[in-house]
Amino acid sequence: MAERSKRRRRKEHQPGWKGFRADLRTSLSRLFARSSTNHKRFVLFVLLVGVVLRILRMNEPVTYDEALTYVHYAGRSFSFLFSDYLFTSNQILFSALARASTLVFGVQPWSLRLPALLAGILVMPLCYAFARVVFNRHIAVITLCLVAVNGPLVEYSAIARGYSFIWLFTISSLLAARHFVKSDNLVSAAFLALFCALGMWVSPAMIYPAVMVFSWAFFMLVSNYQSSLRRRVMKLTGALLLSCTLVLLFYTPVVVVHSLDQLLHHPSVVENTWTSFVNSQQDRAFDLWAYFTGTSSSFLAFAGAVGMTYAAYISVKYRLLLFALVVGTVPLVLLQLVVAPPAVWTFSLPVFHLGSAIGLFYLLKVVRDKMVPNFTKSQRTLVAGAAMLLIFGWLGVRGEGDTVERYPEAQMAAAWIKTNTNSDDRVCVQLPWNAPVGFYLAREHGDPQVLRRGRAAGRTYVLVSPGHGQTVEGVLLDAELSRASLPDLQLLQGWGRLELFGTR
Repeated sequence: MAERSKRRRRKEHQPGWKGFRADLRTSLSRLFARSSTNHKRFVLFVLLVGVVLRILRMNEPVTYDEALTYVHYAGRSFSFLFSDYLFTSNQILFSALARASTLVFGVQPWSLRLPALLAGILVMPLCYAFARVVFNRHIAVITLCLVAVNGPLVEYSAIARGYSFIWLFTISSLLAARHFVKSDNLVSAAFLALFCALGMWVSPAMIYPAVMVFSWAFFMLVSNYQSSLRRRVMKLTGALLLSCTLVLLFYTPVVVVHSLDQLLHHPSVVENTWTSFVNSQQDRAFDLWAYFTGTSSSFLAFAGAVGMTYAAYISVKYRLLLFALVVGTVPLVLLQLVVAPPAVWTFSLPVFHLGSAIGLFYLLKVVRDKMVPNFTKSQRTLVAGAAMLLIFGWLGVRGEGDTVERYPEAQMAAAWIKTNTNSDDRVCVQLPWNAPVGFYLAREHGDPQVLRRGRAAGRTYVLVSPGHGQTVEGVLLDAELSRASLPDLQLLQGWGRLELFGTR
């Protein structure tokens, strides 16, 4: 009987590319065949809600990091952005995709953000697929509802940074890892390696979810296999080595231009000490909690944490995933002696939402057993999903707004510069306004030379933001000029937080 069962499993999971394609076709056919019409319609509706929420934020004013991405990288040649690592803000793969988008559609905030938007949209069906293949369709649809309207996931799907790609490659690698655990297929192991390497090419911050995924795959192998465990673990180790090799290959242009030491020990990164870590880790952890719960009430955040805890108690699969998340983050944080900024940790939100969905699913099962016996699985799933969609969607829409600073005044300043200056003039502008003004000037097809440092043959103008502690003298000093050489500067224009000084 056992031998027959083993042969049947081999037949179900053929090796190689042929087996991978067959498993993919089978999974897709089962996904559609085992879903009711109402379930399909509700999933489509949730996806549309998530897409609309993300698109609505596409034309908001740029942030400093977005503008810097274009001015320093996406606005320059592919050869430069693939090899430059003078600043750690170069998320190489995303910068390349953002450049391609702006070349095709022109320099606009929405075109710069388009790659992030597409990745953020793809994350939603992939989260649904992962929850469904590992658990069931009811948990999957509740997870989808939470992911679709989550504030940070919506926000960073419409910001021109690579975090949505990290989520995309994290969920993709989890799906590949799950298929490898079930089928022992080398193709899925290769995809696992590729997805993790591509995420690392976006940002080294992918190291956290990459370690999580490989740890989860290892834990799943240990808990499900005995006689073939060693062979399977060797294949998983091979996937890890392949991923490391691909990362080195992707970063080869950077190593050639800057050296390996620049990549591993960037001079702009401050060396952390145990004392500074102990003194700052509580504040950073609180900032992370405040960011994750900023678009929901404390009660809902606590309820979600309770649901996640119960999910870890009742489900071995989720418990292993949560343990893998801890293994992939805590040792690295202790090794680096720093808690990364909140945006880096957004990859963990789908994992947390999955736990909340599991907890809610079993809570509704108790409600049915004790109070409403006719409350079917499909009915309680749709009710729970709709409630999550409505509550968190409403809280997200009416929340406190952006957690990142935006620069709408830079757009008006750039339009003025385009109309009133020529290539001989000089406009002095200081951090953090230099990148936003440069981005909007590129959108206006203005001459970027007016923002260069040093003395100009024509007129000199000074952009000052008093709210950022700037003064005319300080901005001129940053531009390698002095106020004594420009005694006749007067206030010419004002746009909210930004003031323009020059000679009449």
